[in-house]
This record gives sequence, C-alpha cells and structure tokens, in this order.
Amino acid sequence: MTQQNRTDSHGKSNQALHRQHGVTLVELMIALAIGLLVTVAMLKVYVDASRMYRFNEGLARVQENGRFGLEFIRRDARVAGFWGCYSDATLTNGVSATSNAYINVGAGHITGTSDDGLNSSDSITFRSATGSGALVTSGMSGTGDSVTVESVGALSTDTAVLISDCEDGDLFQVTGIAGTALAHAAGANANVSPNLNKAYAAGARVYEAREVTFCIAPGADPAQPALRRLVNPTSGQTCASNGDELLEGIENMQILYGEDTDADADGANGDGTANRYVAFGASDLDIDRIVSVRISLLARSINNNLTTEPAPYTFNGSSVTPASTDKYLRKVFTTTVTLRNKAG
Repeated sequence: MTQQNRTDSHGKSNQALHRQHGVTLVELMIALAIGLLVTVAMLKVYVDASRMYRFNEGLARVQENGRFGLEFIRRDARVAGFWGCYSDATLTNGVSATSNAYINVGAGHITGTSDDGLNSSDSITFRSATGSGALVTSGMSGTGDSVTVESVGALSTDTAVLISDCEDGDLFQVTGIAGTALAHAAGANANVSPNLNKAYAAGARVYEAREVTFCIAPGADPAQPALRRLVNPTSGQTCASNGDELLEGIENMQILYGEDTDADADGANGDGTANRYVAFGASDLDIDRIVSVRISLLARSINNNLTTEPAPYTFNGSSVTPASTDKYLRKVFTTTVTLRNKAG
C-alpha cells in the first residue's frame, strides 16, 4: 500500500471518529426543552395532588366539626327540663341567688339570645337535672336533716342538686358531705334556708343540677371562631369569655324556636307540633309553647386558600359572597330537635 493510500485511509477514519463525538447544539436544546417539559408536568401533578389533599382534608375536618357540634347541642336539648320524675316547672329553688351555685330555673328550661355573639351568632342555654340520680336510702326526720344517699358518686360540695320523689322537687346547694349524707345549710353563698320544702322519704333521688350555655366566640387561636360551652357558671362568668372550647372553625350558630301556637298560654292542650319557627327575641314568642328547636351551624375550614375562588354560600336564609381574599371551605349543618319536656 502506498503512502498516499495509507494517508487517505487514516484521514477517513479520523473523520468518522470526529463525526461520532457529542451532540449538536440543536440536539442539546431539544433535550433540555423536553426535560423541562417533563419536570413542569411532574411539578404540576405534585401541586395538584397536594392541593387536592389539602382540600379533602379541610372538607373532612369541616364535616366532622359540624356533625360533632350539632351532637353536643342536641344532647343537652333533649334533656332540657328533666327534673327526675317530677317535671313541674314550679320547682322549689332553695339556692340563694347570690350563690355561685345558683341556677335560675324560673327563667325557663330553655332560654337564648339572638344575634349578639361573634358574627351576629345566637346563644342557647339549657337547664335540667342530669344522670340517673343517687337513691335516698334513709328518710328525713325533718326538713332540715341531711339527705342520706346510697352513693355520693359525682355529687360534690358547693354544687346545686335536685331531690325529687315524683310529687315534689327541691333544688338545694350541697354545703357539706359526711360519708353519704348531704348537708344543706343556709348562707349568702349557700341556701336561702336550711330547710327543704318537705322531709323526703327513702326512695327519692338526688340529681346534679345543670345549666349549660352554647355560644360562638374566638377560640384559643383568636383568629379562629369556635363553639364554646359553659357549664354551671359562677357569678360574672360568660360563655364567650369563660366557656370551654369544644370545636374550632364553627363560624356562626342560629337558633329558631318551634312554637305550638295551638296550645294554651301555659303550653297545655296543644298537639305538640310547631306551627312556626322564630328567633328567641321575637316579641310574641311564648316560651311555654316551645316544642322544638332548630339549630343551624356554619362550619369553616381552619386553613384559608383551599379554593381557587371565594365560594358563595347560603346561611340562615341569606346568600353570602365572601371577600376576594376569603377562600375558606364552608358547610351548613342543620337539625331540628323535638323537646321531651316543656321549655318554660
């Protein structure tokens, strides 16, 4: 092979090798563009999945809070006005009005306020006896004797209790407990008199008396509205300031009272069916004719920006369009509770 042939052979070989090195600039830019598109697509899938997760989590929390909120209120509404086997509204209330244990039974077993809470929400108060009662095992010799029960259980000093024998009922403050004997002394922060309305015989029962108020107020996080509950308040306490936080994210509560307008003024001789529903502040509402309550809660997600746009909603008969920055999830929960006992 001549020198020229060898040179040509090497030259062609070198050219082939040069052609196999790397990629062109155009190919590189195309590859980068494809990679960028894939990255953007993957990022979008991640963002969408994350947003959907936050949305579903927020919605589940809203539904859970709304259902629990209704159940808390419904439970106390059903027992409102229960005074053992003695259900007459004219209980003898022997607790001093200046005592921290005082329960204003005379105001009615159900009372409320309208539009004076957070976000113009209502409040509602229930009064009743609770539990199955402690059995009186030894009859009283006199009206001032201690009340002896089978077991003290949850009964404690400085609390109001009811003693009932299906004929009469007395509210009194327990001023001392010796074994299973409940004392009821008189005093400014105790009872008006040391004497009960009668000397109760064995077989009567003693129940803890309870006054509970539900309201809407700022929660532990002031930015979050919450459903609060205040049980047996002492003097000066309010639900908004002193109530226990039950559920955050409950933005509003509206209560309507079902009135049996066919009943007499004292609630007797009606058919037990509500002919109308009105707010507690209605001037012509007769509390003795209340047979049911309709409770509506507006539950809101804890976090904002769960929707792309503000979500309009209807609550208490009004349509609301939130502000442009308000992208919370909201859901309305409503239930009607038929009262087992007369409200007045």
